[in-house]
Amino acid sequence: MSIQATEPGPAAGRTTRLTVLCRGATAANLQTRFSSDDPLLVKEHTHLGKLAGALRRFDTVLHAPERSAVETAGALSGNSAPCAALRDVNYGRWNGQRATDIAERSPEDLQRWREDPFSAPHGGESFDAAQVRAVAWLQGLHAKGGNTLAVTHAVILKLLFLQVVGAPLTSIWHIDVEPLGMLVLTSDGRRWTLRRFGPGR
Repeated sequence: MSIQATEPGPAAGRTTRLTVLCRGATAANLQTRFSSDDPLLVKEHTHLGKLAGALRRFDTVLHAPERSAVETAGALSGNSAPCAALRDVNYGRWNGQRATDIAERSPEDLQRWREDPFSAPHGGESFDAAQVRAVAWLQGLHAKGGNTLAVTHAVILKLLFLQVVGAPLTSIWHIDVEPLGMLVLTSDGRRWTLRRFGPGR
């Protein structure tokens, strides 16, 4: 089953509803590897078929540029569009590597990264920088109206959740988001309200 996206009408007087969906599982999930451009595991297409039947209709479907997000959105909609703000965190030279290997080779860097969300010892993007660009995108949706689905990655979903509930970035390590987990928000044009946060399967 496919969820078709259509162009939203005027936003005046309409509530904005946003569902942020974590893309499906990849080999990187199984291997605890820093990588976001792997394809989906074959079994995820079955899960996505079931999820498509449970989700409501969306006016707009967006996805992060990485392959797993593209495939997830494609399984849910025949009309989705890329959104650079939803891209995964850039892990620099750690990308493609296992966390256990980094812990053995550069334990100090890994520890600093876990303790300081403003740090980027891998030479890529800090959690703070990723949250800033994701939140800027979120704030731009207040007056959009309608119902939007945004397919992204677990860490981006967590960063948006922390922003909405007003929790510090260091709380990111106390949140677990599984593949196809979701965050559902609504806006009255001024602020975002949490409607749901949990598994989507």
